[in-house]
Amino acid sequence: SVFTYRYSLNRFPHLCIFAVPDDDLSENPEPIGCVVCKIDPEDENTDSGVINSDEPNLCGYIGMLAVDTSYRRSGIGSALVQRVVRKMKDLGCASIILETEVSNKAAMRLYEERFGFMREEFLSRYYLNNGDAYRLRLWLK
Repeated sequence: SVFTYRYSLNRFPHLCIFAVPDDDLSENPEPIGCVVCKIDPEDENTDSGVINSDEPNLCGYIGMLAVDTSYRRSGIGSALVQRVVRKMKDLGCASIILETEVSNKAAMRLYEERFGFMREEFLSRYYLNNGDAYRLRLWLK
């Protein structure tokens, strides 16, 4: 929802990255891509596979990745994901999760094949359009 994105933008601006074209030298270039993320302590009820009770494990979350249709398949999405994965790892995240629609084959290829995310859970009718989703997780530690 828009509230989730606003929360991430306000609380984790360093994990919300916009891409702009290299050739746009105007004062306010139009974004052609963005990634919106946050970091939370790992839920105690989640089987994170990591045992350490002194400090909560941190879990990164990719809430949105979007690239303008005319710029897709040019590496922008990969570059944005690579940048936030590196930042979340540097900030001490044990893993990163996200949800993506089962029918979004391009996103599934990007996350699973390029970055090594694994399917963790099937989410029936997860989206408002009743689309099913997978919850994916990338282990960093």
